[in-house]
Amino acid sequence: MATIGMHFGHDAGVALTDAGGYRVIEAERRLGFRHVCGSNGDFPREAAAWLAELRARAASPVTRIAVADWYTPRCQVLPPALVELVGEDARWTATGGTGLADAVTRVIKPLDWPLAKGFGDITLTAVRHHYAHAALAYYTSGARKALVLALDGTGNYAECGMVCLGDGDQLTPVMSFTNRTGPRFGLVYEALARRIHGSQFDTGKLLGLTATGETSAALLPVLRAMLVPQSTRRASPELYEPLDEDRLTGTALCYADTWWEYDPDSGGYLDAGLADSSDDDVVHSFGSVFPDAIRTADGTATAIGTSPDERICRDLAATLQTAVEQDLTQLVTGLSRRFPSYATLCYAGGCALNITANSLLAESGQFTRVSVPTCCDDSGIALGAALAVAGPADRPALIGRSDWASLAYAGPSLQGLDPLDPGATFPAEDLTARLRGLGLSLRRADDDEEFVQAVAALLAEQRCVAWLEGGLETGPRALGHRSLLVSAHWPGARRYVSETIKQREWFRPVAPICPEEVADQYFAGPLDHTETMLFAVRVRPDRAEQLAEARHIDGTARLQTVRPDTQPLLHRLCHAVAARTRLPVLINTSANGGGRPILNHVDEAIELLAETELDAVALPERRLIAE
Repeated sequence: MATIGMHFGHDAGVALTDAGGYRVIEAERRLGFRHVCGSNGDFPREAAAWLAELRARAASPVTRIAVADWYTPRCQVLPPALVELVGEDARWTATGGTGLADAVTRVIKPLDWPLAKGFGDITLTAVRHHYAHAALAYYTSGARKALVLALDGTGNYAECGMVCLGDGDQLTPVMSFTNRTGPRFGLVYEALARRIHGSQFDTGKLLGLTATGETSAALLPVLRAMLVPQSTRRASPELYEPLDEDRLTGTALCYADTWWEYDPDSGGYLDAGLADSSDDDVVHSFGSVFPDAIRTADGTATAIGTSPDERICRDLAATLQTAVEQDLTQLVTGLSRRFPSYATLCYAGGCALNITANSLLAESGQFTRVSVPTCCDDSGIALGAALAVAGPADRPALIGRSDWASLAYAGPSLQGLDPLDPGATFPAEDLTARLRGLGLSLRRADDDEEFVQAVAALLAEQRCVAWLEGGLETGPRALGHRSLLVSAHWPGARRYVSETIKQREWFRPVAPICPEEVADQYFAGPLDHTETMLFAVRVRPDRAEQLAEARHIDGTARLQTVRPDTQPLLHRLCHAVAARTRLPVLINTSANGGGRPILNHVDEAIELLAETELDAVALPERRLIAE
């Protein structure tokens, strides 16, 4: 029987899992603005339609609905029983301890819930936020035995993470982390992103900025104490490295006009003052406001800027990244030693979008594989909730190398065109007329080879092409289905696609695409983890000049390797471009205008083509090219 999951917090959405596969609807891509939550815009009205759409696509009757327990109280379509559970059940809201396994799923009554109408007799289950992250990571990995880690800014109850053990069809929670004691990787990262870039959701920008700065030895211990206080480090030295007290004595954080001195008892700064505060106060204090100034152990007070153009902001970003990498590596090392029989790590939560930290885990030698789902952030919570309560038969069997694609492209097909019929000729007259009215044209290739060669010619001529095929990607990365492509061979390619077309900041990274079989000629690092753009690699020194447009300032790259069995036309395109430029590497970034979600409607693509410097839109399944 099929299972549907729902998530009402930011990056809200709905999802389906059954024996036939996954289907994910991210609310932001239907409503047209980023990080939608259950109280935004048309979500209450549209949610019923999304559920009906999933029910119609299910291969079997929907008998279970799962709802993640983190939500916004302003949402108008919450199950009343979920609100009661989160607000009143102390046992459910407790973190850690032996009762954790009883507080990750709970059957609740669907009474007085309008969205349950039309489903008949269903079982409604609440799923704890971080358990949904963990379920997504484990059940979409194909692993039958794994250590599972979820880390993010926060769910409910100041909880910021969870550790589970996956064995066969069972996923058992064994540890819970809270922002009261750390690790606060997500919250502190969000706070600095908010200060420098203006939003807690700009952590991706902050990660890009890290490559432009240098780690400060004086600031590093202060930031590490903010992430995990000394009291926690002393209590669990096998998970967290205790810090040198001499490098913390005399340090302080300034918020507005108040200096918070380092407190040797708690081993932190705000920790003692927040001991009796509510969970909301704890989350707000660490996640919403970054200090205005930091005093280091030598007595130097450093004012913290608010712009990515300021050197202190770039150095602080680099220092925080170093702190996260050091403490995350220590934490995972400790967990691996505590649970030594688990050779696979499944990792999810917003922190799993940190590609440089992910690469350290992959190259640490502790695991034979580190698996991160494409929608590891909250955009995957709805599917994670569904997988947490689904029966084994409703979790698709994953055993092959290409099975990652079933999740990566589980979003809807491109909207605005008639449903694909492989045996029919697409009538392009309507699209031709729409384009002609905008001064644009449409051409059709007779076969795949002609189509690939036509797009390759555009890329070799220093043009930018929107490549739109198949199901929409899940999660924040464009993986060749909703991508803007340029060839990496020409100077200025990065600036053209990133700044001219997308109007993004100068430091934002782009991502190279390369055929898997030749990737080691250009890149080094965890090349067996590079299909979903969630790990960083290093550009080989002898290729640094050739790949100057595709690499980060620090010499790394967010590589995606492609294979003929999962992306045949894109794989052929790389080689066709190489025949013209002697370089099989393309630069990829998501197909969207500045600040908007990845597009999924042909009208949005035409708008981008008509109103920006984008040169063409390619529709591989139709063999159509709009210019």
